[in-house]
Amino acid sequence: MSDGCGYDPEWWKAPKAASIERKRRKAAFRKLAKLGDTFLVVTEGLVTEPVYFELLLSDLQLYTVQVVVMPGYASDPRHVINTAADRIKDHARRRRKGELAVDEPEKFDHVWAVIDTDVAVRNGIWNDVKQLATARKVKLAHSTPCFEYWLLLHLQDTTRGDLVNGGVAKHAVKQELGRDYSTNEKTARDAIPLFIPQWTKAVKHADRVRKYHAAAATPDPANPSTEVDRLVGALNDSAPDHARKMI
Repeated sequence: MSDGCGYDPEWWKAPKAASIERKRRKAAFRKLAKLGDTFLVVTEGLVTEPVYFELLLSDLQLYTVQVVVMPGYASDPRHVINTAADRIKDHARRRRKGELAVDEPEKFDHVWAVIDTDVAVRNGIWNDVKQLATARKVKLAHSTPCFEYWLLLHLQDTTRGDLVNGGVAKHAVKQELGRDYSTNEKTARDAIPLFIPQWTKAVKHADRVRKYHAAAATPDPANPSTEVDRLVGALNDSAPDHARKMI
């Protein structure tokens, strides 16, 4: 209350409350998982994504995450989503029967599908993909036009508008990397380790890109954009304290 001379001795309370609320919201957003959570991650790609997550899990010292490689034929994200959901159903059935292997978790706390949007958008099924993911309780770590945009964000903070398809995005990664890059397994295993030390930068860049598109009211899925940072952030949150790169 003012002392009658215009001075309010409790002026500090409102800014402090606002600061506390900002910190609370930031913490709530960042905390996408808890220590020791288990993940099932199903990827659309045969090479790049599995190699990337294999190296990322090693970097975070995570040994309870399963990355399941799915054939990318037909390039249909619905196949990946259904596979993830079916594996969870089969896992629960085997648990009830006592058939789980000794190195299998009792349950999966998080189920993700790592997919591209370029073909789904081109074929007019993107809304179907999102609805299926919701119905089958699978979270989407999708990239537009493809996973290579997520890789590109390790190297630069960009919303360049010429990434019209996967081929263009792959070429952009090759140019920025300054060396050969492709989805050939040998080439990928040589190139992808160069990205891993920069993944925290990619998370920050992806968040800035998301805010950029939100301000511009860009139609979903925004091109270029990625949600892989949310999966990577959750993996980081579940890692041992000494292995986390983002707190």
